[in-house]
Amino acid sequence: MPLTGTTNTAANTALRYLNSNSAQASNSLAKLSSGSRIVKASDDAASLAVGTKIRADVAALRQAAVNTAQASSLLQVADGGLAKISDILLRMKSLAVQAQSGSLTDSERSFLDLEYQELVGEVGNIASQTKFNGAQLLNGASGKSIDLGGVTDTLFNPASTYANGITARLSGNAAVGTWQLSYDYTAGSSLGQFTLANGTVSDTVQFTHASNAVVYEGRISFEHAGIEISLSNFDFSAAFAAGTASQFEVAGSDSLSFQVGVSSGDTIVVNIDDVRPTSLGLTGTSVADTASSVAAGNALDGAISGLNAARANMGAMMARFEFASANLATSVENLDAARSTLLDVDMAAEMTKFTSLQILTQAGVSMLAQANQMPQNLLKLLQ
Repeated sequence: MPLTGTTNTAANTALRYLNSNSAQASNSLAKLSSGSRIVKASDDAASLAVGTKIRADVAALRQAAVNTAQASSLLQVADGGLAKISDILLRMKSLAVQAQSGSLTDSERSFLDLEYQELVGEVGNIASQTKFNGAQLLNGASGKSIDLGGVTDTLFNPASTYANGITARLSGNAAVGTWQLSYDYTAGSSLGQFTLANGTVSDTVQFTHASNAVVYEGRISFEHAGIEISLSNFDFSAAFAAGTASQFEVAGSDSLSFQVGVSSGDTIVVNIDDVRPTSLGLTGTSVADTASSVAAGNALDGAISGLNAARANMGAMMARFEFASANLATSVENLDAARSTLLDVDMAAEMTKFTSLQILTQAGVSMLAQANQMPQNLLKLLQ
């Protein structure tokens, strides 16, 4: 390469490397300062897109964990109220039994009835005063229930004992109103189906059974309807004609729905039973005389049974939220690790790279100074 006085190729080369090393050093400095491997989209567009989505999921899951904790707190408040009502019912049962003693007259029973009626009123007070964030929990305003009281046809008959082996429960936010459960099967085959409809929603679930079997046990979940039926020793042969149907009511107010995941369908629906005296069958009962005491005792047996079922449902939901909370914590931890792999900078490796670029930049500055001196040496040829 000839030496000229007008074009300093060496200086241009040194300047190019100096600019390149300086830009890389600046980029490395930005990564070290931010702690992120990707400070602009050009660093790694694909990892940026995936990492940003994971970051959004982590943020959503952290809020879902908060929702789960709030749900657990709400259920604990409700369970506390149910526990107190349970204590009251036990005392009322004791009064009813005491009032049936032949050693008492109606005069003494009237004294027992004073306490009894006050306790009935306190059950109502607890049901209306147990609140979370201003919302009443035990008066039927925080959940729905399945009412089989008016069922008179074959599938659920008699409704009080489920003689045909069918029970129903809410598994989601089922619509309030009348639902019809119909059943059909093909004789001699292993195929049967249940259909649940309310005039707007129709949900059909097919099931298979052993060939020529006439008894089925299991659960049929109508996910779209939000209702689940359980079959125990259900005989679907000669006892039921094709097209057999039964109607029941879903009553109550809106269910409580808690978002416990990222997607819109990741919810847990909570239905808290109505435990007011009217719903427990205690309204109008008394222990003022022997006959009334016997009737009150029977009513209290039903109320205690219903309350135990409500507390069992409460306990099941609390256990579910505990596991949901644990799962969310695990998911957040694992997603955070995945996001870190994609987006976080390796501080040790990046610092090593930055140090090397600093040395190259300093060398480039020095070499550029040397290259700028080369044209001065040409002047000696002119002397």
